[in-house]
Amino acid sequence: MPAPVLDLVTARRWAVSARAVLAAAREQIDSLNVFPVADGDTGTNMYLTMDGALEFMRGQFEIGAGTDRLDEGLALIARGMLLAARGNSGVILSQLARGLAEAVGPHVEVAGPQELTLAFETAAQTAWDALAAPVEGTILSVARAAAEGARAAVDRGHPRDGEAAEELTVLDVVRAALERARLALAQTPSQLPALQIAGVVDAGGAGLVLVIEALEAVLEERPRPTVDDLPDWWVLPRAGATGPLPGPETGPECLAEGEDTGDVEVMYLLTDTDVQRADRLRAHLARIGSSVVVAGGPADYRVHVHLDEPRLAVEAGSFAGLVQDVRLTSLRDGQDLDAVRDAPDEAAPPAVTVVACGLGEGIEALLLEAGAQVVPSGPRRRASAGQLLAAMWASGSPHIIVLPNDADTLLVATAAAQEASREGLQVRVVPTATLVQGLAALAVLDADADPADLAQEMTEAARACSTGALTRADRDADTRVGPCRAGQWLGIVDDAIVAVHDEVAPVARVVTDLLCREGAEVLTVLTGQSARPEEVDPVLHEIEARHSGIEVVRIDGGQPTYPYLLGVE
Repeated sequence: MPAPVLDLVTARRWAVSARAVLAAAREQIDSLNVFPVADGDTGTNMYLTMDGALEFMRGQFEIGAGTDRLDEGLALIARGMLLAARGNSGVILSQLARGLAEAVGPHVEVAGPQELTLAFETAAQTAWDALAAPVEGTILSVARAAAEGARAAVDRGHPRDGEAAEELTVLDVVRAALERARLALAQTPSQLPALQIAGVVDAGGAGLVLVIEALEAVLEERPRPTVDDLPDWWVLPRAGATGPLPGPETGPECLAEGEDTGDVEVMYLLTDTDVQRADRLRAHLARIGSSVVVAGGPADYRVHVHLDEPRLAVEAGSFAGLVQDVRLTSLRDGQDLDAVRDAPDEAAPPAVTVVACGLGEGIEALLLEAGAQVVPSGPRRRASAGQLLAAMWASGSPHIIVLPNDADTLLVATAAAQEASREGLQVRVVPTATLVQGLAALAVLDADADPADLAQEMTEAARACSTGALTRADRDADTRVGPCRAGQWLGIVDDAIVAVHDEVAPVARVVTDLLCREGAEVLTVLTGQSARPEEVDPVLHEIEARHSGIEVVRIDGGQPTYPYLLGVE
């Protein structure tokens, strides 16, 4: 029987298999979120990353940009995964493909053990280097363990210690990487207290193990694992749980790729173009919007798309040809948005443009008013690296500052910034982990300042902002301050649950007391979709009475998931 090989056909089968496994398991991965709050979307992010990569590849083959060369094919897969990457876990997956693409030279038809090992090592090292404060017990630990297992196999030069020497294959490397990765995943609860309290393993690490298992199955030419075949760690006893984790048909609905989510209908006539550029425009619009139609040809096309930021669609069309007869219609009230359509566009772009992530009517309006280009992004609907990259190019500015405003979008923003930098833009990422930190950073925005100095000043403003949140538990769980039941209020400060109660006011008092320490000047409260301000107003009045020097600023953010987001500067 011939030894298994990792050629382009196998790599494509791996991508398809990994997508199928993540599609089946994404709800389970999402439910491994350590906080009992409905914002955990690690599994969905990893699935959408693989799904988007395959859609990207399909689009490339449709326009004749496909290839039968291993190095070029892997580069296509890596490019697609980068553009589709969502969440930190999605970026790490994309780095695995990128590492393999970079390790394989031109005119090489089969990747060997050394190339595959370099791919694991590149993915792990890139991920660790990209984060300012990497944490053990996460997908980072699992990625590093997989790389160490692969390297140990290559260094041995044969499959197993104690076995007779024989030629090492890529399957041996995968098995060694998988063995170490599984061990590292099992150890994550002992490395991260939050996981131990919740009784779960790390969600991103779990997804990575499944992806490696999919590669093993492809190389062994056996069927990929199904949900029923998932390993024992899916059913780890979790505090407050009454049974195994929910299956893919249970749990909250996830926003699927391609669902109609935009607020504006954009239509225009695209002329002076060709079939290839029109096909590329169609693929690009499908990544940033929905209900995409690019019909006509060979030189004139009618374009239709739904999205939140109409300028992105118009700018994308301008790269493909001449845009004429632009029509913008609000999908909320049907009004013709003439003011937007007729706005002058000949003004020079600012020296520095800020691209900021946010979700919620009030939040997006605030970010726009502060001078930022907004990319809709938040829990359960996080932006991809491709969407951020499109916003950077659409800004028209040579210097860009990115505010991810979400810890799980930081690595995505960094990956998009690196790609933009390779394409000639000067991009800096300010590591804002919350919306409140993003607003603090925008408060010092000076578009005429030196970009490097401005990025540093915005970073310092964000770091000076302590953050908290008030939200409801979506399931029973154990926390560091005791058990909680679904529906109870949770108080969160700096990523730690600090209070649990049936009513919001006692939780709000604990959170504000922890945040409003000596020297606090401004307490910002962002109210979300489900907020009832009268619930917390008495607590805020108490803060104002006890801290005479503090100013309380209330803002209607309209964000989902978290009824109240708080920040103190």
